[in-house]
Amino acid sequence: MVVPVKGTEKRMIRWITAVLWLCLSSLTWAVDLKALRSSVTQDSSRVVLELTGPAQLNYFNLDNPKRLVVDVSNLRHASVQSLSVLDDSRINRIRTSVRESGSRLVFDLSGDYRTNVFALAAEGAYPHRIVIDVVGYIAGEAAPIRAPETRPPEPLVQKRDIVVAIDPGHGGRDPGATGYGVVEKEIVLQISKRIARRFQNEAGYRAVLTREGDQFIKLTDRPKKAREAGADFFVSIHADSFPKNRSVRGFGVFALSLRGANSELSRWLQNTENADDLAGGVDLGNVDDATRQVLLNMSMESAIRISKQAGEGLLSDLSRVGRVHKKELGLANFVVLRSPDIPSLLIETGFISNRADAQRLANPKEQEKIAAAIVLGITRYFERNPPANTFVAWRKQNAGSRIVVEVKRGDSLSEIAARYGLSVKALRELNGLKSDVIRVGQKLEVPVAPR
Repeated sequence: MVVPVKGTEKRMIRWITAVLWLCLSSLTWAVDLKALRSSVTQDSSRVVLELTGPAQLNYFNLDNPKRLVVDVSNLRHASVQSLSVLDDSRINRIRTSVRESGSRLVFDLSGDYRTNVFALAAEGAYPHRIVIDVVGYIAGEAAPIRAPETRPPEPLVQKRDIVVAIDPGHGGRDPGATGYGVVEKEIVLQISKRIARRFQNEAGYRAVLTREGDQFIKLTDRPKKAREAGADFFVSIHADSFPKNRSVRGFGVFALSLRGANSELSRWLQNTENADDLAGGVDLGNVDDATRQVLLNMSMESAIRISKQAGEGLLSDLSRVGRVHKKELGLANFVVLRSPDIPSLLIETGFISNRADAQRLANPKEQEKIAAAIVLGITRYFERNPPANTFVAWRKQNAGSRIVVEVKRGDSLSEIAARYGLSVKALRELNGLKSDVIRVGQKLEVPVAPR
């Protein structure tokens, strides 16, 4: 019998799925073209290729003359030999050729237009698709406008925020370290709130705090709170103390040691309910402990690998705003780092037992520098390695492809954001807006044409 999965643990299956996908990503399956759809508006042209399966694609642009080249490594050439787009002033023709085991599609363009190519997975009545957008007004003439398609528009791709859980150490009856009038639980809460505010101002990120006041939270409950929030990353903020040698000072960054990882895996395996949480509600049948061990190992190894990569970059960023006590990433068996499914770091922001560090930690300007370095280190990692279906991943994929939208009567910032698949925060960030107030005739930049 499968024990019902607690909502707080369902995130485990996302990590397992991601790891398994990475293991399988080198495999490709041949697909065929089922249908081609195209549409034209005054500011863009769209071609949609409907496929029998997911596409493995790459694309680039060429000049003299202007061309868009789309390589689909698993698309059978026999199914795309006679492609054409009718009545389109931006796309003169589509040429095809065999490209290794797949197909190459060359879109001959009539001018210097922006292009955007992306794949959509099967959803509802829609099969797997490749979408090609050619964006820009046609010089000297109005683009032909077709009647609306009878089918509904392409569904928007979900673009969720990357969630970062920030854990201010200690709290309540546990004050942490003290020295020179500084109390750890108070200082780390102040720094954590500064970190959270900075993440809230980053397009594509959302911050959650494990505590927002002077509460005592058990160590084992802190990662649990992060999991409840669907966190992609967990960072615990502390300050150190070493009264025996008050000259010791500086930052330290720690990830989970293998010893800690092994002990946590053992704890998870001892609990039958955890095995069901791992399955994410899927009945695995009579799986043995060895299978559970393999799945948990895959998830935790991935989490530790990400933690180490992010931690090394973060340590470098912290070294630019203060002294570093340990110049290499530390590995430790801290309880708060023992998440099998969430990359986690613990940051010692300084030594309260050192007068200079204590004064620095109590200084609001220094706190802001520390917060900025931590946010930079984490966002730098995710900008290079964004999780799938996030705004950051979508922004990276569509970098440089934007159009200008003029605000019409009745428009609101939230409506425009929804039309283009953005969050309001992201749209404000892209246009440098300080508030949600917009005016008729105002020009806004958006990354791609509406879908």
